[in-house]
Parts: sequence; structure tokens; C-alpha cells
Amino acid sequence: MEESAAPSRRTEHLCSSGGGMTRVVWVEDDSEVRLVGASERWARAMEQLRRLAEHERAPLLITGEPGTGKELCARLLHAASPRAGGPFVALSAARLPAERLREELFGVAAGADGRPAARPGLLELARGGTLFLDEIGALPLELQPRLLAVLDGEPLCRIGGGEALVADVRVIAATSQDLAARVLERSFHEALHRRVGGLALSLPPLRERDGDVRRLVEHFLQRQSGATGLASAGLSPRALAQLEAYPWPGNVRELRSVVERAFLRAHGAPLDLEHLPPEIGAATRPSAPPRSGPPGALRPSPPARGSASLGEAVRRHILAVYAAQGGNVTHTASALGITRVSLRRHLRQYLAADARDKEPLSDR
Repeated sequence: MEESAAPSRRTEHLCSSGGGMTRVVWVEDDSEVRLVGASERWARAMEQLRRLAEHERAPLLITGEPGTGKELCARLLHAASPRAGGPFVALSAARLPAERLREELFGVAAGADGRPAARPGLLELARGGTLFLDEIGALPLELQPRLLAVLDGEPLCRIGGGEALVADVRVIAATSQDLAARVLERSFHEALHRRVGGLALSLPPLRERDGDVRRLVEHFLQRQSGATGLASAGLSPRALAQLEAYPWPGNVRELRSVVERAFLRAHGAPLDLEHLPPEIGAATRPSAPPRSGPPGALRPSPPARGSASLGEAVRRHILAVYAAQGGNVTHTASALGITRVSLRRHLRQYLAADARDKEPLSDR
């Protein structure tokens, strides 16, 4: 799952800068999205994506575990839609406090809070294009009705007043949470869930994409070869077997990080077990019935069936990486290719209450 060269496009993101968040605008020269994968689950998701791209204004919800490619799919939906000529603006609701999210989404009028000039929100800046709102489940309850009103076509006003505007924008939301469960818990508005979830795209986890680990590894090796100038010698059958046995809690994002680091360690030699992180080298391949194919062909094993076995495998690997990183949340999240918020959610689920009391989660 990667990007390849295409005409440039104006893209806006929020990035950390010093002690706060800074709005950063840049022009991307590689904004055309090319998604790698040919498994049956992935092919069905991509066919659904192509159909959803035909919609111009209807909100859309992309669901999937962290690292499955939700933002890349949102960008592809934008590029293939009638709004492709407009801007693509991305914002994660999990990365900002409530007041800052309110300002970033809706903007601030001149004079509000003593500000000398007006500051447009991202709903305005995405005019004619697409706003990608990642982790919409983290959007504070008090902001959800206001976003729903915009989606329903009501005029948009900046904080502090000013001219009412109609937001000409398509909102593509994404979440790794179970929003239906959040509705039952009364932590997410049912009406907003219905509105953004009227059209939905579900992305499968990497462990359920039969054969795509090998395709993605080959793709990432080629990318690294082009970026570094080192020829890729491929990978050994046993290294591929271990990569396919690992449950990939961080999904494609984690796989990319592992392959990039292993490529540098191999330094032109075939990627082998010694180049992989210990937790992946120790992964156990799920049992599977014999498969047909050419003699000596490297065939991926299907994932273990049953959510219990998959969930247990993910639990063991996350805890193994957490232990290997000395209980450091930041380093563990980076190694797994997932956010600290997602990792904390996993750890609170997996760790016993007394263990959590003795070893509070650290951001060292």
C-alpha cells in the first residue's frame, strides 16, 4: 500500500511543532495513490471503493484497524471523485483537545478572543474538495451536533460569529473503534453515526489478506531499493514464512516499518531471519491444510480461523513488544506502527489491573 508519482496537489495536515499543533500546507508531487494487494478480501474492498468514489457529497465512513490504510483510501476516493480538482484536507480528531478541534474545524471570526484577523476552519479550506476526519470516534460530544448540522447542509459560522457559509465539502470519516458500541454507551451521537455511516467501507486487517504480505514486502523492497540506490536481493523463504506467520497488529504500516529496517540491516543481501525483529522471528505459523501449487513455490498460509486465536496472537505480540521496549509506550507504538492512543487501549484491555497499578503506562 503505497503512493506513486502524479500531478501535484495542495494538501493540508496538522503537524506537531514544539509544544503545540501547527497547520502546515504543502504541495505533494506524489499524491496519486496506488494500493498494493490482490487477495480476495482486499479486491472486494477496492471494488467497493471504486463504487463509492462516484458519490460527490454524501459522507462516508471508513472502518478498519490502525495501519490498514484508511487515509490512503480516503485520498484515493477523493482523487477518483468529481471533487478531485479541489483540496484534500486531513485532520485527526484524536490528536487535538476539544477547543483546538473546534477552532480547526469551524474557524474563528475576527475579534473573537481578541484575535485581529479571522482564521478559516478546515471545513472552509476544503471548499470544493474533501475533508478527511480521522478517528471520528474521538470527536468530543459537544462538537458532534455541530458537525452533524454542517453535514445536513446548515450554514457554517466561525467561532465568534461572522458571515454564515454553506460548507461545500465532502466529509470522509474514519475510525478504528466500534461506533455502534459507542452509541450504546452514549459517548457518540446516534444521528451522527447514521449520517456518516450511511455509506461505509470496511478495510480488512493484513492477517486476513491471504497472500498480500508477500506482495507488500516485494513492493516495499523495491521502494527501498529505489530510495537508497542499493539493489534488492529479495528475501529468503524462511523470512517470508515468519512474516506471514506474524499477526501484524499494526497492519500494513507496521509491515512497511519492519521491511524498511530489515532492508537496511541486510545491506544488499537477501532479507533473512536475522534481519527481522525478535518478536517476528519467533512468530508461530498457524496450522493449515496442504495447498496446491508449483513445486517449491512460496505459498502464504491462510490466517488462523476464529477471532479468539487471532486475538490471542495479537495480544501476545503486543505484550512481547511492550516488554522488549521496557514498558515504553512511545517506543512500543513506533515499533508496532500504531498510535499511542491505540496502544494504550490495547494495553488497558490486556494488562491485569494490579499490573497496571504497579507499572503505570509511561511516555518516556
